[in-house]
This record gives sequence, structure tokens and C-alpha cells, in this order.
Amino acid sequence: MTLPSLDAAIFSYNRGAYLKNCVDSLQRNMLGISWTVYDDGSDDPETVSYLQTLGEAVRHMKSVGDERHGGYYNNMQAALDATQADYLLMLQDDLQVVRPFAQEDLSRMHRVFEQSPSTVFISPLFLKGSKRAYFQQRYQPDAGLRCYRWSADPQETDKVPQKYADIAVLHVARLRQSGWQFAGSEQANGALADQLFGDMVQAAEPWVFYIPEEPAYRGRVLTFGAKLAVRMAGNQVKSFIDMSPQASTAFAKRDLSVYPFAEDFVDTVDPTVRKPYKFNAYRTRWLPLILNKLELLGRRLWPR
Repeated sequence: MTLPSLDAAIFSYNRGAYLKNCVDSLQRNMLGISWTVYDDGSDDPETVSYLQTLGEAVRHMKSVGDERHGGYYNNMQAALDATQADYLLMLQDDLQVVRPFAQEDLSRMHRVFEQSPSTVFISPLFLKGSKRAYFQQRYQPDAGLRCYRWSADPQETDKVPQKYADIAVLHVARLRQSGWQFAGSEQANGALADQLFGDMVQAAEPWVFYIPEEPAYRGRVLTFGAKLAVRMAGNQVKSFIDMSPQASTAFAKRDLSVYPFAEDFVDTVDPTVRKPYKFNAYRTRWLPLILNKLELLGRRLWPR
């Protein structure tokens, strides 16, 4: 069987060390996969310097769009329009590919897409351990295709992650045939996907996860609380230890009753990083968290 092609798009803004960690992990663990960085007008020296080393692998985008996300969704649309691959992996610069991605991984995704004609998005992310009960209730194993299917609660109106998530593998042809255009938020894209497609599928053997305690931009700016949190935590990328080929093989053979929570399978290089992982540095300490909330509230009440 001839396998479909897969490309990766990495979306970047002013987090040079995180972007390098993401790119390095992709080059280590997804051999042979073509990738492109879509940079949203980074201007900090570290990021600009690193981008220069990537040469033609970077597309320098002019940021447009809503205040909260800058040009992110326009850049996602540009990546979808540009790819010539069958499937497209969407990544952000604060993610890491944490295990070897093999042909069998691509083959499993292909079987899911082929046997689920309404499926357009597959999540490649490990599940967050902070939401164990929620995900165990919502995702049900599909042993035949070796994936997890969403079990909807009719009372829920939020379509993320039931229908869509920003980090996903996209079926390019189905999106183009639908006339898909990315909206300006994850929630809006979830509502659009609800009109057009079936549920998003969760990969049983995910290979990507968020770096803990990263600096989170809001409106293309780090709040004072976010900056303080990074200084307090140490301005280092809390990267993961890659799963070995042996561990990755065992992971792929486990019973699907064992859900793929990141905290159970992936450890950080720094052993002091607490589990369950937290993903915005300002959430790890009370003072930065309060300062961050106050600044964001001030922005809403007194916009510039």
C-alpha cells in the first residue's frame, strides 16, 4: 500500500528557544517529513537570529487578524493553501515531538481517514493529566481502528475538542472540497467544523505534547505577570525526554483501556517540573497569576 504524504507546519512568534526545541524534536523524531515555519513577525533578537538559520524553511508572515491571536489563523490558512501533501500536521512553537514517528503511525491515521469519510481532524496530542476524568468519560476506545472516539454530552455546546483543535492532523482534500476558511478562534473553528464534518478523532498513539510552564502571549504581548513567572521559574525550556524506540513500541501495543495521558508516559528533562503539567508559566505561582489576570482585565476595560 502506498502511504499518503504528510507535511508539518510550525507557527511561531517570539519564542526562539521553544521554536528551536520544536524543530529539533521534529527533525529527530519525524524523519523524512517536510516542514515549514510560519513566523508571525517575530522581532526579539533571539528568535530572529534562529529564524535566519532556517533559511527557506521559514515563511515570514505579516500579522493580521484579531487582537488576541495576531495572524495565527491567517497563517494556518496560508499553510493549508500552500501544502501539496495529503495530510498536514499543525504545530505551535511550544510543542515537542516526544517519540519516534514511524510508518505505522501514518498508516494508522490513513486507515482512520479512509474508513471515516466525515473525519477531517485527528489529534496527535497526548492527553492532559489535569483532565483525566473528563477525557476518560468523553473518549471511548475504537479497537478496530485503534483510536479514540468522542462520546458527546448533549448538554455541552463547546465543540472543542469534539469537532476541532488547533493542534491536529488535517485531511487536506476534504477541507479544500468543503471550502474551509479558518475563523479567528478555536471556538469559532469548532462551531464551523460542527456544521461541516464529523467528530475529531484522538490518536491512540499520540506523538506530540505541550512544553510545560511556557511564556504565553496575549495580544502579541507578554503580561508583566507572565514575564515575572518566567523569571521566577528560570528562563529555560522545560523540554521532555524523548521516548526510546523500545518504549514507543510498547506504547503502541498497550491496551486502549490505558489512556495516553502525558504524565504517565513522558517525563521532563528537569525532574523538578511538577505533575500534572501546567502550560502557562504564570499559572504555576499565585502572584504572577493574579498580576496576569489584573492586566488582562485592564486591557479589556481600558483598551488602547
